[in-house]
Amino acid sequence: MAVIVGLFPQSTLSGAARIYISSDLDGYGDDWIGSLEEWEAQPAPGAAPVATHWPVSAAPAPRVGVAQKAYFDDYYNRVHVVPQRLDLGNVVSTQTSPVYVWNAWLAPRTLTAISGLAEGVEVAGQPAPPMLYPPLVEREYQISVTPDGAPVLDTSVAWQFDNGEGPALRVTANRIIAWSFVPDWRDGVTERLSWATDILQSESLAEQRRSLRIAPRREFEAPLVVDWRERQHLDMVLFGWGARVWALPVWPEIQWLQSAVPAGSLFIPCATAALEFRAGGLAMLRGESAFATEVVEVEAVSPVGITIKRATQSAWPAGARLYPARSAQLLAEPEISRLTDTAVEVGVAFRVLDPSDVAPSAPSTLYRGRPVLEARPDESEALTSQYARLLTELDAGTAAPLFTDVAGRALPVMSQRWVGMGRAERQAFRGLLYQLAGRFSAVWVPTHADDLTLLEPVGAASTTMDVAWVGYTRFGKSRAGRRDIRIERASGPAVHLRITGSTELSTSVERLALEAAPGLEITPSDVLRISWMSLCRLDSDTVEILHHTDSEGAAEAALVFRGVRDDDV
Repeated sequence: MAVIVGLFPQSTLSGAARIYISSDLDGYGDDWIGSLEEWEAQPAPGAAPVATHWPVSAAPAPRVGVAQKAYFDDYYNRVHVVPQRLDLGNVVSTQTSPVYVWNAWLAPRTLTAISGLAEGVEVAGQPAPPMLYPPLVEREYQISVTPDGAPVLDTSVAWQFDNGEGPALRVTANRIIAWSFVPDWRDGVTERLSWATDILQSESLAEQRRSLRIAPRREFEAPLVVDWRERQHLDMVLFGWGARVWALPVWPEIQWLQSAVPAGSLFIPCATAALEFRAGGLAMLRGESAFATEVVEVEAVSPVGITIKRATQSAWPAGARLYPARSAQLLAEPEISRLTDTAVEVGVAFRVLDPSDVAPSAPSTLYRGRPVLEARPDESEALTSQYARLLTELDAGTAAPLFTDVAGRALPVMSQRWVGMGRAERQAFRGLLYQLAGRFSAVWVPTHADDLTLLEPVGAASTTMDVAWVGYTRFGKSRAGRRDIRIERASGPAVHLRITGSTELSTSVERLALEAAPGLEITPSDVLRISWMSLCRLDSDTVEILHHTDSEGAAEAALVFRGVRDDDV
């Protein structure tokens, strides 16, 4: 059954409920005729007399409430500055950005002043205050930040109004000045990478290593010979701005423009493969002198060139120098050697402030789960090696000292020298250094020397090999550092094997027991050399790369590897 909700009508005068209006009408008789007013004036049967209580007085009562906020309250009756913050990053030239000030009041406001204008910060685009802002009017300003001023800029530019409001724009930037002097390449340019590794070593020579830096510190060091006006300019630069942040060109990665770059260009055609151009970084254009330079910010890098954030201010002919650049500071105030009254020689050293991140690149060959450093070292200079032991000395001063080999083992320490030609080899070597991360990571390092002489062929399924007697059974005894070998072959890739035991067959022959068969036949005529392999880490957290020429030429580095006990697990 449906339920209908309704309302009973009620008389406004009598106050009696007229539920049965039809029945009430019947009670007046059939001859009743009159208007509605007359009928209302007649009381219903059994109803009380009609009483009038007009006017009715209301007793007010306070009520506590909260006004509901709306869109209007969020945006109006205030002054807005858009944007509220400008992070300009590295400022190498004048940078101008639009800023909008909106009077969102429904009444006019008067701008009385603009505060917070630090050195090198300019506001333009509107008349100087005081000025009237009509209601709901927005005005556009141009905020310019120049390279002149404090090295680190962090200021708030505030628009002060007559009602006390002062909405502000925070401006942050690092001012960078171009280091436009070129190095003297007669002694090359030294690049230094420094990691930090915390090492805990036990009395058994086992190590726990922890890398403390995400990326290494990077430094460049080079001599300069400067004369005439450039010498005068260098003197002023070092005197006034020696402690400032500089846009330092990566000197080894110089290249010459193959085509002219007109003023107002947003794209610079150049080589980018294996070079340090990166989005958000810097690049430097340089002419024939230190006075013709321009630093640009890189927005994007492609295989055929770089796109820059702001158009070039000068025209650059074909043959102009182009470098990747990094923000850097002088490590120390350089000492100036006066050659003549017009020429000086200066040795400068810079520390790069930008993160020096490079993707690690481990050697592709693995042995027992770790990479093998297969590249042969350069042997144009003598390579040294020795064995490190954990020795303690007890000397009372009255008898012969007592030496104790605490760990009872020796760790190989080997020097290697790398020489690379071209950008690809430098990039691969840098990837290896980042894989090693100073003293943190370990790799298998062969001696690349002729350490054993194979006498008889070794079958594919054989687990022994006969070599010329070297005293391995007596002194080596399958110890770490002298139990893994690398067999270089003329007919194919090298073979890596582990020795588990040995026997002296005669005074001229020793038989070595192998952990596993080589899987292919090895003949003495096919063997180029058999070298010992040791699991090693770098002996220092600092690596120096000497660039003899630009990145298309030669560079070298000297590394020292130290054996570790990681291979025991």
